[in-house]
Amino acid sequence: MRNRHARMLDWAVEVMTTEDPERVWPFLTEELLTALDATLILVKEEPWTRERGSVVSWPPRLPLRDHHDDESVQRHIRGGYPFAGRYGSGGDWTPQSAARIVGARIWQHSAAADALRGAFGTRHMLGIPFPGTGPHVSGFVVHRSGKDFSPHDERYAARVQPLLKAAATHRSLLTALREGPGGDLRRQANQSLAVPLTPRELNVLHLLATGMPADAMARRLGISPRTVHKHLHALYRKLRASDRLSAVLRAQDAGLLARGAGGARIT
Repeated sequence: MRNRHARMLDWAVEVMTTEDPERVWPFLTEELLTALDATLILVKEEPWTRERGSVVSWPPRLPLRDHHDDESVQRHIRGGYPFAGRYGSGGDWTPQSAARIVGARIWQHSAAADALRGAFGTRHMLGIPFPGTGPHVSGFVVHRSGKDFSPHDERYAARVQPLLKAAATHRSLLTALREGPGGDLRRQANQSLAVPLTPRELNVLHLLATGMPADAMARRLGISPRTVHKHLHALYRKLRASDRLSAVLRAQDAGLLARGAGGARIT
């Protein structure tokens, strides 16, 4: 397990240096597929409901069989059985296989298992949720043929769970920055700095501009407050700022932030 965890840690570090949100999942899911001897991973980046939520898979092409009802498969995926019931109430976010949650016999004879088996040719699922709040769950659902996921696999999933959560947050922030107004200009402005901010420092900067305290940033990014302060010190140095307000103002002057981006809430 130590070697598998070390490989995932290496990939996670690589992810945190990328500015392209589209590179995040290929890095991590490839390692997860190998480490867990899996066939397919369904990614729920946003909390799903039974009525909405896109089906995103890795590898990207869903291996749906021609005779199977795609709407039925997506309905079962959105339903999240049995993980929605397990994790939707909150509290215990421990990764577990579907068969371990409800029992092997019940799972194998369930409508969800039948639909997914017909669509993907897989027999077992492992849920790796992103800890959060509310009745709807986001995270990874790992599919496998053959034997069920072992307790050893579940312990590995629990160890890499914080890395996956942090990567999901990083990807979400990168996507927001890219799709927001002036994204290309901000990237050019950053590259024009003597020492450009790293992707993670840019994430911290944009959270800083909302007036968010370090502890809240840490929870949002899935890192420790100490690490947040390290990022803050680095971006202060690069922006030649002495405090939060001056960092935001200098970032606005440099074109890294829009004018008035949360500055009124900085105290």
